[in-house]
Amino acid sequence: MSLNAAPFDWLARHYRKEKMLPQIPIEDETDLVTRARDGDRSAIDALIDPLRRPLLSYVYRMVTHRDDAEDIVQDVLVRVLEGLPGFRGASRFKTWLFGIATHVCLDHLRSKKRWRVEAQLEGEREADRDPPQIERLRRVMSQPDFIFDIRQHIAFCFSCVSRTLDPREQAALMLREVFEFTAQEAAAMMQISEPVFRHTLSSARSRMIQSYEGLCQLINKTGVCYQCRGLREFAPESHRDADLVQIEVSPGLKVTPENLFDARVKIAREPRLGESPMREMHDWFFAAISEREERAASDV
Repeated sequence: MSLNAAPFDWLARHYRKEKMLPQIPIEDETDLVTRARDGDRSAIDALIDPLRRPLLSYVYRMVTHRDDAEDIVQDVLVRVLEGLPGFRGASRFKTWLFGIATHVCLDHLRSKKRWRVEAQLEGEREADRDPPQIERLRRVMSQPDFIFDIRQHIAFCFSCVSRTLDPREQAALMLREVFEFTAQEAAAMMQISEPVFRHTLSSARSRMIQSYEGLCQLINKTGVCYQCRGLREFAPESHRDADLVQIEVSPGLKVTPENLFDARVKIAREPRLGESPMREMHDWFFAAISEREERAASDV
């Protein structure tokens, strides 16, 4: 077996071929909710367990910090258990669950500073001037189970750039574009009207498109950020997954900023961000950027 067999097997198993969120048949869910309201532990587990991983993925992408994400998920699950007796099934259980998670994330993010568009670049420049950081990255990338997957890093980057948005815009973007809730479901989760939700989502998309236009070399060769390519080249050759030279729109579509953004979203929603062999690196990067951005904001 080659050095990279296990990581490549992981990638094959975890890139989704179905929707990110599992769906319990409505008849089964109604029965489970009724039993769960009466305190049936097996019914509670049957409702919650299939959603634990996507819930953590959503929160992790929103708050971009492993410890914070895990704490928030625990808080959400406590609120779910406390709220179950009053849940009457007016929405699907997953919609109710993610609605609670959304509001806990929003409360958390309101206490944090919005990130600068160049947050990742600043981190890279800082690391380049710090030999111990470079050596740490070399050790992480040389671990037997590490494999640099550029799609995972695009998903990581997507969350970083989304932190430049207003928290409500960020939530709208994640719910609709990445986790593929309908506009109606996402609006209900955010407790806003559907027209207001659509306006919020449109604003989020516009801001993200504008940020990427001057930033990312995967869509614009004049972009100032080539971190995906640089990290891939820094990784040992035997620890690299397939390359991605450029983000391209689907066949038959015009190359427009909107269509390029849709192509990026499609890539970003596929990986289980935070669960791959790149987890240690991304946890480290997220924590370092979070600390740096909070410090930069306090210095202004």
